[in-house]
Amino acid sequence: MDISSGALKRRIPFLLTTLRLLLGPVALACARANVPRWVYLPILISATLSDIYDGILARKFGVATAALRRYDSVTDVIYYLFILAVAWRLCRPVIEQNWILISLILVSEAVCILVSFFRFGKYPATHSYLAKSYGLCLLTALIALLVFNAGSWVIIALTVVALVTNLEIIAIHILMNTPPVDVRSVFVLPKR
Repeated sequence: MDISSGALKRRIPFLLTTLRLLLGPVALACARANVPRWVYLPILISATLSDIYDGILARKFGVATAALRRYDSVTDVIYYLFILAVAWRLCRPVIEQNWILISLILVSEAVCILVSFFRFGKYPATHSYLAKSYGLCLLTALIALLVFNAGSWVIIALTVVALVTNLEIIAIHILMNTPPVDVRSVFVLPKR
């Protein structure tokens, strides 16, 4: 089968998202195998880079569809659930001490999904600037926890960022008349 370079380019964003989907189980397998903590650094960075570049390349190659953005969002949730399992395995005392804050993060994520489903019958794919910043904060927090074995301060800071971000996403979904995809901010909503 001959695949043109153009067809291959158009598959790269999907492949990058799929890479992130696979990195979650790889990280959990590493945690179960008790590998050294530095191993999580390339896993976390690769997953974040795939999350950044899948969208950039999808727009560049003209394949940035709502379906691909939703696949990206679903992949994020699955990947981070695996990473939460890794954190549970490696940082159990910190996770147990901060279970209320972690629960707040998870509940706020679930509320975003539920609001999107109730309003539009679709999985959210807002991808606001604040959500992108949250992703970088999440990377930093996970590196601090998994690689450097940081304490509770990481989860406290992450909770603040998560709640502010998810409130914005909920507000965007409430204010929009159509399913929001790639909306920059609640303060810059597309014309209705």
